[in-house]
Amino acid sequence: MFLVLDFTQSLRLSLINKNQYFSKELKSKKNISEILILEIDKFLKKSKTNIKKIKSIVVITGPGSFTGIRSALTYAKSLKLISKLNVFGLSKFEIINSKIKESKLNENQCIFLHFKDNQFFTQSFIGPKATGEAKLINLDNEGLKYNNQTTYIYDDILFEENLNNNIRGNLGKNLLFIDYNLIELEQIILNNTIDCSDPKPLYISNYY
Repeated sequence: MFLVLDFTQSLRLSLINKNQYFSKELKSKKNISEILILEIDKFLKKSKTNIKKIKSIVVITGPGSFTGIRSALTYAKSLKLISKLNVFGLSKFEIINSKIKESKLNENQCIFLHFKDNQFFTQSFIGPKATGEAKLINLDNEGLKYNNQTTYIYDDILFEENLNNNIRGNLGKNLLFIDYNLIELEQIILNNTIDCSDPKPLYISNYY
């Protein structure tokens, strides 16, 4: 059973157990560190389980809120020390990249995650490996620098809608929509698709 902490843009707790998936978004004006332990306990009770039955904690390491990511990692690593749970960390980029069918891809991939308005977090990959730093861009200001040797993956239809007709036409089959969700997360970890056993935060400098 996996407990997932995704505090990148909201405070979302999820529980994944084989084919079962439960999720809750925390809504509180209090400091996250003040409510986290209590809210996780309430969430587990509502899901008819407890922390002793959790085998692993997965932290979504970014991109997103510095405070949220740091709080999630601190909680997970502290719990690991006292209960010997497994702790894994994956970025949203890595989750989406791991879902891609290799047969559909060029060797190079560029992933765009919608933040707000016309702003997107983006990071490039070669196969399973991230290349370069993740960053936040505004398509209105920066546009899209593209080539036909890269597959452009996005999680929100706004990305494609904001490309001009000429770029969209040239990219054609090199545009690929993949929804960001956590349903397949357990399988990704069990298959060792990504080395996620040493979680590190993915902070983006121009986001803060």
